[in-house]
Amino acid sequence: MLKLTTHFVLGELGDHRPYGTALDGGFHLEDSGERLWAVPLVVAGGAFVSAALVRWFAPDAAGHGTDAAIDAAHRQPLGIRGRVAVVKMAASAVTIGSGGSGGTEGPAAQISASFGSVVARRAGLTPQEARTAVTVGLAAGVGAIFRAPLGGAILGAELLYRRDADPSVVAKTLPAALVGYGVFGLFFGYGPILGAHHADAVGGPVGVVLIAAIGLACGVTGRLYAAVFYAVHERVEAAARTTARKLLFPALAGLVVGVVGLFVPGVLGTGYGLMQAVMDRDVLLGLSLWTVLLLAPAKLAGTALSIGSGGSGGIFGPGLVIGAGVGAAVWRIAEDTGHAPDDPTVFIVVGMAACLGPIVRAPIAVLVMAAETVGNASLLAPGALGVVCAVWVVGGVTIYRSQPDKRTDVKSPLVAAATTSEADPADTAGRP
Repeated sequence: MLKLTTHFVLGELGDHRPYGTALDGGFHLEDSGERLWAVPLVVAGGAFVSAALVRWFAPDAAGHGTDAAIDAAHRQPLGIRGRVAVVKMAASAVTIGSGGSGGTEGPAAQISASFGSVVARRAGLTPQEARTAVTVGLAAGVGAIFRAPLGGAILGAELLYRRDADPSVVAKTLPAALVGYGVFGLFFGYGPILGAHHADAVGGPVGVVLIAAIGLACGVTGRLYAAVFYAVHERVEAAARTTARKLLFPALAGLVVGVVGLFVPGVLGTGYGLMQAVMDRDVLLGLSLWTVLLLAPAKLAGTALSIGSGGSGGIFGPGLVIGAGVGAAVWRIAEDTGHAPDDPTVFIVVGMAACLGPIVRAPIAVLVMAAETVGNASLLAPGALGVVCAVWVVGGVTIYRSQPDKRTDVKSPLVAAATTSEADPADTAGRP
């Protein structure tokens, strides 16, 4: 649905072709036609239609999706309605496909989690078993959409808490993520989503210092991302008290995003292709320094406006793009002074992991996922340095407000009931 919407709405109506990735029809650069005036109108129209779909058919499908999946896993694992998956698919495809700045993982997480909830409900599972089913669905969906099954499996263990993890679910999320990746690949291809990159040179001691600097800068950027996103979301939520306003605000935000997207590449749509583009030395040097410096803040603002105003899409994927922008900026500045490695890939991947991992409270999962997107495990070591520096800056900030601190903090009656039934063998008799 997203590919079709992007082609016909943003491509045909808006005369704009965003960056493509290696596994998304082949890598290609962003290209705008002669109808530049049409792009903001198309983005605004898509935001309006998406908001209407959510408002009238499934209000619980609004927003970025992952937070709703986390909340459901903790509080109502048996309560996600099946229609959420359908509406989320349509609304997210329209928002992102028309040029709104959002990611695919949030919709994938909520859609897959809803499948887990529906199956659990139909199978008569306990709330605790349903919670596992929702978590497994979330991990499999994200692992498939990013072609990163190992990162997706670990994400299921890390993502549910701010300062804790549930390693026991990995035994279930890993096979599910592998199967999800296997099925997804039958239709869209296997391999790293951003293409295989073999560069691993960090540029000596100076490069190590620069990687630490990327981590620190990504920590600051991650905190800013969370703050700006919720500042927009809360102001819109407070002001949009009528149906007309709930439809108008996303459209106005889309208009602004469309205008920004005409001047800064990678703002419109997912922006995943931009990550692959800036890994190419020639492409990155072909952009002006000011454009490179604007990549991260423009994507941050675009996502906050598109999704924070009520659009449907993820904020996980844009976090990777924002981090890639930070890494690209550091590489470009270092290149101008003669201190950068020849290939910018290392800096880009470090930025991806360091910006997103700490603010979603899943640093290991995102680090593994970032390495999987380029098919290069050797980037885990420099990535870990950047992530550690970013974690130090981010502290306890999270972009997912449904995350409790620790497993012991979950006081849901459903989970409490599940714990009681799990402790009583009579309650589980006869169930496979």
